[in-house]
Amino acid sequence: MEWSQWLQGGPFLEVSFLLQLKEKKTKSVQDIIKKLSKVTNKIEIVDENVDEIIDFFDRGYPYDEENPQTINLHSLRLRLYVYLLRKRKATLQLEVVSPNALIVDFWFYGDEHDEQEFDQVGIMKEEFIGFTSFLKELYSVYEFKIGGIAFEEDVLKLFRFKKTYPNECYRYENVSPDHFLKEPSPFVNIIWNEKYEKLSHIPYNYKRLDKEGILIETGSFNV
Repeated sequence: MEWSQWLQGGPFLEVSFLLQLKEKKTKSVQDIIKKLSKVTNKIEIVDENVDEIIDFFDRGYPYDEENPQTINLHSLRLRLYVYLLRKRKATLQLEVVSPNALIVDFWFYGDEHDEQEFDQVGIMKEEFIGFTSFLKELYSVYEFKIGGIAFEEDVLKLFRFKKTYPNECYRYENVSPDHFLKEPSPFVNIIWNEKYEKLSHIPYNYKRLDKEGILIETGSFNV
């Protein structure tokens, strides 16, 4: 099946998080993909040429093929099935956004109605809690600095920059809880890792998690 036929239409519900890029790109991505098997929710990788996809990610590709001074982009996508309350198609997208940060983003078809033509399962009201549980499970496995759930947005939105990436402004240390505690954001849930900064005042409902995580209810699933 072609990429263009895997997920269709929208809106898309994104479950994403930010990781520090400490090692070589290939090793980092291999570790991320390997840890998918540790997530309680079963995750099946549909693509068979995973090693080739990782190699392409490591090599990168030019932002502007006409410009010899252009930067190289490092990005990959994998087609998945993720088992929440029901088996769902998903796209996993990994992208290097700065010299020391990488975003991990799961895309799901987010309409309430099923799309039978493309075998896409909609999200019923009672199923949204499964995505919150999925984000919590991802935190237990990856212990990321920040993660969140939003329609048509990933955690780069929480930097409050509007620049294209990769860019120094998206360095791992630049994301701050001030960005989502003091101003409205489109996110439904955010997990912040208090190993990086303790939160003293939280103007939302929240729940403390293991491994110094804190789940903050910053919005609603109603679109």
